[in-house]
Amino acid sequence: MRLLTIAIIFCILLGTAIAPSPAVATNTQSDQIDYNRIDRYITAQMSKHGLKGISLAITEGEKIVYLQGYGTAGQGREMTPQTPMYIGSQSKSITSLAIAQLAEQGKVKLNDPVIKYIPWFKVSDAQATVKITVGNLLYHTSGLSDAGYTAFVPDNASLEEGIRSLVYAKLTAPVGQKFQYFNMGYCVLMQVIENTSGEIYSDYVQHHIFSPLGMDHTYTDPASARADGLSQGYSRLFGFTIPWPQPHLAYQLGDGYLISTAEDLAHFAIAMNNQGVYLDQRIISAAMLRQIFTPVNGYGMGWFIMPDHINHGGANETFKTFVDLYPSHNLGLVLLINQGYMIDHYVSAEQVFKGIEALALGLTPPPIAQGWSVRTIGSGLLVLVFALCILHTWNFLHLRKWKINLPSISEARRILGVSISFIIPSLILIIIYCQVRNFFGYRFNLTYQMVMMYKALPDISILLIIGIVPDYIQGFIKLAWAIRG
Repeated sequence: MRLLTIAIIFCILLGTAIAPSPAVATNTQSDQIDYNRIDRYITAQMSKHGLKGISLAITEGEKIVYLQGYGTAGQGREMTPQTPMYIGSQSKSITSLAIAQLAEQGKVKLNDPVIKYIPWFKVSDAQATVKITVGNLLYHTSGLSDAGYTAFVPDNASLEEGIRSLVYAKLTAPVGQKFQYFNMGYCVLMQVIENTSGEIYSDYVQHHIFSPLGMDHTYTDPASARADGLSQGYSRLFGFTIPWPQPHLAYQLGDGYLISTAEDLAHFAIAMNNQGVYLDQRIISAAMLRQIFTPVNGYGMGWFIMPDHINHGGANETFKTFVDLYPSHNLGLVLLINQGYMIDHYVSAEQVFKGIEALALGLTPPPIAQGWSVRTIGSGLLVLVFALCILHTWNFLHLRKWKINLPSISEARRILGVSISFIIPSLILIIIYCQVRNFFGYRFNLTYQMVMMYKALPDISILLIIGIVPDYIQGFIKLAWAIRG
């Protein structure tokens, strides 16, 4: 029964990850958007899920048409559209823009091998080392993936140390043939930017992207962001929202650890939706922008290219980001949430965004009651933990009875009694392993996922420990008694 229950819970959690996208409306104008309804929808979703803080920006054409903050940024502060938050993998769209700028200047060629710009670049396959191009990294077609990258890199590693760890990265597909999302590829692009521009990455993006776009509250340094009111990040424990420390990985800055605001990202969205121009500042040519948005296996240069819109977004340990562009509507949506629990990423954040998207596009949003509440999921996990504690306590109290009856138990029943304590938790681990592997696909790396389980799903980690460890302990105790007796 424990096996079935845990397996069902896990299937439910993973199965809620993907929600259907609403159909795209044919026309949208900012004066037709009901902003009060958007406010009510967000507030209701925050109440449903127990979300702490959200900031929103909506752009149309060359202007921001709506800016709003909801809830708290922590420590008694109100959330505002100017509150800095980590933007996760949205950082990649900024890194790719920097590469595109350098390509326009002739300093970088996308078809050049990476070793032309980083002579010491190396992966485990010598032939792949000389074949992987700058474009392969931009489009995630390098043949590398998280599944083939098992190196441990400390959080405080330098950019060079992070890149040199790729010597342990094995190909999981031929170079240039398959899309495999790989964060570390964008770390390599950071080094390409530094080596070809003569500026460190943080200075380059500040001088050539942030300043021209008026992104005055966007940071590469968490200390500066904290001085400007960096939001507290949150995770969950059995549905209860809790403050959670947000690590800062400097060597992964350009793939997932930039810090920005809804308002600043709205400036960025306007430029990307307006032929590369924000106000009177051109940051990229229209021709290069078209190349950025030209997909290779569904992915552009730092952007996912969908039939009806363009987006990327990102997820950190304690934050979630959406940046979506709708060129046919000349519309952009920016949504930042200071909640990083993994189930929130796939459940509450998606529910909030899909409703805002529908309302902005003139569609009917999904009902608030539709879809799981992360609070309810957490409560279910807590009930399951209590049930397992009671069950294991009962089992331990009856262990001595098993020992007393041991002389009268047949050898076959002894073997069965010992084996069952190992079989049940092992089956649970196998089912969970298969579910997680199927969910993450080519991004699956057991070591990485174990670390992420602790960081992003602390209550699931507790559930697994309580559900599995006591059975193994009982199994070893029974085994020791059976051998002696």
